[in-house]
Amino acid sequence: MLQDKNIAFYAPIKPPDHHIPSGDRLIAQNIYKALKICNANVELASKYIAYSKRHDPAILKDKKNGALAEAAHLIEQYKSLPKEAQPELWLTYHPYCKAPDWIGPLVSKQLEIPYVTIEAAKTGQGGVEDPWRPWREEAQVGIKTADLHLVFKPSDRDYLSELLGDEHKLQGFSTFIDAENIKLAKKMKLPEHWDKKVPVLITTGMMRKGKKLDNFHMLAETLTSFDEAFNLIIVGGGPEEEEIQQAFSNLDAKQIHWTGIIEHGEVLRWIRSSDIFIWPGWKEPIGMVYLEAQLQELPVIAYASMGVPLVVENKITGLLASEGDIKALRENTGTLLTDAELRKKMGTNGRKKVLMQHGIEAAARRLSETLGGLLKS
Repeated sequence: MLQDKNIAFYAPIKPPDHHIPSGDRLIAQNIYKALKICNANVELASKYIAYSKRHDPAILKDKKNGALAEAAHLIEQYKSLPKEAQPELWLTYHPYCKAPDWIGPLVSKQLEIPYVTIEAAKTGQGGVEDPWRPWREEAQVGIKTADLHLVFKPSDRDYLSELLGDEHKLQGFSTFIDAENIKLAKKMKLPEHWDKKVPVLITTGMMRKGKKLDNFHMLAETLTSFDEAFNLIIVGGGPEEEEIQQAFSNLDAKQIHWTGIIEHGEVLRWIRSSDIFIWPGWKEPIGMVYLEAQLQELPVIAYASMGVPLVVENKITGLLASEGDIKALRENTGTLLTDAELRKKMGTNGRKKVLMQHGIEAAARRLSETLGGLLKS
């Protein structure tokens, strides 16, 4: 239903070809690929980045002015084209408080085409003072104009239902990954001094302030003074690398291998070389890395936080603890460290489940049916 239809795609947080890897970039890439699979004429409408790490009012003003200028440019550009060459639908990925979409709603209104979002959300930050409120209100202006919202998480559905007053413009959509292109990776050579009989844990994350740093501290606390033997691979790097290394200083340095920042293919090879994937996932919105770990047949240990249970099935493909319960996280780790048969069973289940329920081909079919219904014949 999307074949030969002109789709304008935009990701205000980060374009799919951005040089810095992240879960958001990966999801944007996968949406773009899924639209291509539908044989749509998909175009990256803009690379304008509306995202800000800080809530400074001056930044908000500057970002909005830049977006409005970009929207005016696009409107002029599109209107100069023949009608059959103009976008027939605009799809924005992940407009939220820190990355409002000022462009899509304006262009869609001027071209009189449907405006759709996927993973419109609300940041978990704010607190009593809520310094992000002006940003949130800006994001909500555009969100309210959408003809349809594709929703990944129950928390996003609750937020949008309250904002919009009903759910008739909301449709659930499963998180997905380009699973067909993620084969079982070739294993890396583990450190020679490691005992091959000792299970290997692996974790990966950007080493920066905020949730990532908090999760590393939770993991370090979980693994400190642990009874069962294990070795640990830590993948990633960033400005907080020194603090994170200090957090794991209570462990024997010989049982940890730090890879630093490496290419995605090498990350998958290290995952494939390990026995258990562990990442607390505190306030993890989606958890694409869990899908990748399961595709490499690793069982997962994490919290049942936000988007994690959407991609990891407790007691089937991994073991999930209640959010913030480090004692339970430690117990689950001990269970998998001492039960090789359970690790293998969950690893096999994980790959099968991701291929069946979270593959890009199935997502492409859903997109074609859903978006196609909004388009004129």
